[in-house]
Amino acid sequence: MDTQAWDRFWQQKTPSNFYLWLSSLVKRAALIGVLFILIQLPPTAMALIKRHPHLDAVSGSGIVIFVALFALIIGWTYRLYQRYNTTEIKPSSNLKDIRTVILGYLAIFAGQIVLGTLNSMINHQTSTANNNAVAKLMSSNHLIMIVFSFSTVLLTPFAEELIFRGVLTNLFFKPHQFWWKVILSGIVFSLGHASTTLISFLIYFYMGGVLAFVYQRTGKIKNSIMLHGLNNLIAMIEMLRLLM
Repeated sequence: MDTQAWDRFWQQKTPSNFYLWLSSLVKRAALIGVLFILIQLPPTAMALIKRHPHLDAVSGSGIVIFVALFALIIGWTYRLYQRYNTTEIKPSSNLKDIRTVILGYLAIFAGQIVLGTLNSMINHQTSTANNNAVAKLMSSNHLIMIVFSFSTVLLTPFAEELIFRGVLTNLFFKPHQFWWKVILSGIVFSLGHASTTLISFLIYFYMGGVLAFVYQRTGKIKNSIMLHGLNNLIAMIEMLRLLM
């Protein structure tokens, strides 16, 4: 998949070069579309567990399918990330990376407080539709609660960061177009989470933007994965506290 077709068209504006650029753009968009659909599939395996609250052959199969789907998604997107990654890694110590992750979380937390307050005041929503759907699913039975808690903290951050940061930001725009990458990542990430109001859309857009900022600023996908995992861990602890 040629990601340099636009450069050739810009240097020599011919119909053939434009066709090559347009073809490349469509292929890249289609790839993101496939990944976007794939990341929605693992939760569908929860339907098997929902009907069988105790560990048996059916619920066990659901868990295996659930984890296997995540494993396939993570494995494929990691190979795509390695193939298309053009983001320069900035040298930094582990301590500095940890500080970046903590500052990133504080930025996400502050943004969620502000936007969450506005959402409550304007739309009378104390929680986003996405969080409500997750809470409803987790309250179905304890087996789902355990599996979903595990995946939210350990599997989802890897899969979503590889898709929405690792692959997406490297497939579109040039390496120096920092803010365009951040904005695009925020938009597509938010589209993947159920939003019923503009402000709830902005909550996930902002979160995706911060995650993209951390990745693009450091060049290390592990930093955005750690930040995503930390955010999900704290959110999951709070959700479990409310459910139990």
